[in-house]
Amino acid sequence: MNWQTVHSLMNLEIKLNSKQMLKIKLNIYVFLFIWVSLLSCKKDNQDFTYAKINELQINADSVLSINQFDTLKINPQILQSKPGAGKFTYQWKIYPDQIVAGFTPMIISTDESLNAVISVPPLLGGYHLEYKVTSTDNGVAAFKMFTVNVTSVFSDGWVISSSKDGNAELSFVRSDYRVFYTPAMSVNQTVYSGHAIGTYVYPISDGTQLGIGFFTDKGNYRFSANDFLQTGTSVTSFTPAKDKFTFSLSKFKTEEYVINDGSLYAASIFDGPLNVTYTERLSGDYYFFPKVITSTLFNTYFYDNKNKRFMSVAFGGFYITPAFGSSSTAFNMGNTDMLMVGAMDGPQTSSSGVYYFVMENSNGERYLYSLSGAQPGLNQKILNSPEIESAHSFASSLLLRQMYYATDNKIYQYDILANSSTLIYTFPAGTSIKQIEVQPDNGKTLVVAANAGSTGQVYFFNLDNLGNISNNTYSQMIDGFGEIANIAYRKRN
Repeated sequence: MNWQTVHSLMNLEIKLNSKQMLKIKLNIYVFLFIWVSLLSCKKDNQDFTYAKINELQINADSVLSINQFDTLKINPQILQSKPGAGKFTYQWKIYPDQIVAGFTPMIISTDESLNAVISVPPLLGGYHLEYKVTSTDNGVAAFKMFTVNVTSVFSDGWVISSSKDGNAELSFVRSDYRVFYTPAMSVNQTVYSGHAIGTYVYPISDGTQLGIGFFTDKGNYRFSANDFLQTGTSVTSFTPAKDKFTFSLSKFKTEEYVINDGSLYAASIFDGPLNVTYTERLSGDYYFFPKVITSTLFNTYFYDNKNKRFMSVAFGGFYITPAFGSSSTAFNMGNTDMLMVGAMDGPQTSSSGVYYFVMENSNGERYLYSLSGAQPGLNQKILNSPEIESAHSFASSLLLRQMYYATDNKIYQYDILANSSTLIYTFPAGTSIKQIEVQPDNGKTLVVAANAGSTGQVYFFNLDNLGNISNNTYSQMIDGFGEIANIAYRKRN
């Protein structure tokens, strides 16, 4: 046997030993794994028997309808597979069926049963109302989806602008005296800071819809009169001035006019724009009384207290021109030599209107003027009328030849034919009358906005066939407002 043979045998033995060693090692690893597993099982005595989860079933009607600002009540029936097996948390969340800019889902309750005022505006497609019940034991939740259709609750009534706790507020009193104190804030989830200057209701486009303009010393806003959803803003180069401000549309409804502290501003509008930017002050030598006079279709009139004359702006142009006057008429529109201290709407049509004006001469004597279309009508010195010289708010009867005027806390009825006045109501001392109006839809309700310090009230007086106050007192009083800036009538659509 040579060395090569010996070397080959040794290599074979080594190879066999290597395979045996690998086998031995493998057996050892298997044994160790089994041994460790057995030890683990011996130490861990966990019970892996699984209990069934408490399953929930929520039963309730899925499609609901409600008027905006009414209270929605839902008492769902919750069935448990293991009754009494745990505690739960609850959440009711509402959001539109379609995406609406600026609207975020609202959690309206965290109670088991729902009892919540629905302030969201009516929307095409309605809303989804999500009811979520969550187990506090394991976090498992059950859901129930509802469809909620919201309908408008607003029709005819009075819009009130007021200031309260540093914020400007819009309120609404419906014709049945249901009160909505802060609908704009509730619908838009927005606080309107500043002080209210005024609110005005105006027709949109063909007049089938109505808008609400709201002017404050911190911003100017536009809302839908159907639901108080904010639709846009009014951009001005000025800050609205308290008690020196008014707003109106032309008879054609294609121009908006704003008088602020004697200056006139305007904007062209078509199809109810979302945002409106007013012009700079229209040029001219004038200081206008805060009243827009839409007595004709093609000309809008204003009164210049600086030069004691009527002026006008023609349809389609923003140029102020002096009104043509004649000394042969009841008064000369181009030169009255009078100061305007009050203005009232008389009967109105779609193309013309009657207006009454309280004028004052240099001796402090007051006269009653009227304008029908573009024709001067009445020019009468007011006689036998107590405190007429200090009267600051006026309202014309729409049915009789009468006028109402208010001093600080008294209301008088002026008989135009008899040329004399009678005291018809006195408010308590400390109550200051802010504005009086005759309700346009019936002409038989005198509406009075008054303030007692920083709180406001609105009074409704029924008028009899002679224009007197029925039962010598108000039929309804609503309080709870901030300091009232003005009121405006919202007619039925």
